[in-house]
Amino acid sequence: MDKYEKWKRIKAELMSAYALLQEDITESGDGYCETEFLNYVSRNELLLAMEELDGVIVDNGLQTKQFWTHLINAAKLMNHLHADRYSSIRIEAT
Repeated sequence: MDKYEKWKRIKAELMSAYALLQEDITESGDGYCETEFLNYVSRNELLLAMEELDGVIVDNGLQTKQFWTHLINAAKLMNHLHADRYSSIRIEAT
């Protein structure tokens, strides 16, 4: 797969995880910020976008297994070690 197809698939995984967030999600400078996430995605800064999404755990606790599965898939597409951490978190998720 070429880099553009890979980016498209990573974005799709990130946006799928984003779509699973509740509307009343708590945002903070130390955790998740929707505006920052969307800015990173729009600039194709996909690792930063993924890390912004995983920050949701700071103020909101664990998300669903499906949410973490999308982040795992994105991390694997990036060949990033975050996949291991997300897998550990998914085990604890409901």
